[in-house]
Amino acid sequence: MKKVLIIGYGDIGVRIASILPDQEFIGVSRSLPAHLPNVEFVERDWVKESRFILPAETISTVVLILKPTSPDMEGYQAGFLDSANKIMDFLNSNTSYEQLVITSSTRVYGLGNKRDITEATLPLPDDIQGKIILDYEELVSKEAKVEPLILRPSGLYDNHSHWMQKHVQTFKGKKYPLRFAEANMFDRDQLSKIIKNYIQDKEFSKVTGPLICSDSAIKYSEIFSNVCPDYSFDDFFISSDETGKTFNPQKLIDSGLMR
Repeated sequence: MKKVLIIGYGDIGVRIASILPDQEFIGVSRSLPAHLPNVEFVERDWVKESRFILPAETISTVVLILKPTSPDMEGYQAGFLDSANKIMDFLNSNTSYEQLVITSSTRVYGLGNKRDITEATLPLPDDIQGKIILDYEELVSKEAKVEPLILRPSGLYDNHSHWMQKHVQTFKGKKYPLRFAEANMFDRDQLSKIIKNYIQDKEFSKVTGPLICSDSAIKYSEIFSNVCPDYSFDDFFISSDETGKTFNPQKLIDSGLMR
């Protein structure tokens, strides 16, 4: 069986490997996550190390789940562009692969993109971090041996651990001001399932290019009532009347990858 290579093997990678117990993986990360019997873990720091050695295996799919090393411009440059340059050079020189999927972000879209954004919308990043992520997409697309599937999730969350719950649990009397009235979110389990389906079912091999991964925008007050039903929203947050971006995930739905 050909193995799946996950570079940036962390929370999402563990979720993918957990729901594909019969598939063998190579997981590459700077730190060891939860152990799974079907994952061969390789500790590598793509930012700091200049030489890379991976097991000599036949790879079916490469999954890139890169992250910034810090929230500033330098951290995004190092975590995305610098790392991707090294990774693509290594992959193209040392491996063959049939599929490539990368996780990106709806941060590539700015407020200038307005609402009901689709994949046909030309990204207009608001900040340098969004521009770097877009440059990362373009770099990988240019250098890869195959056309990648680019997943652009918005506001990844875990149903069992929401940042609003943490704010309530650690509340010290200072309300949190919200920039917008609503949020764009996507479940981490759902993103993992999409990648799992892409790996497992070869009928999706022709699905390439960007896919927006976002649920319909939801008001923060509604999110709060769902995750903290015993508390009052106004006791912990300062609401906003500002509307932001919204996304239309119809292309993702039509792809069948969420089934």
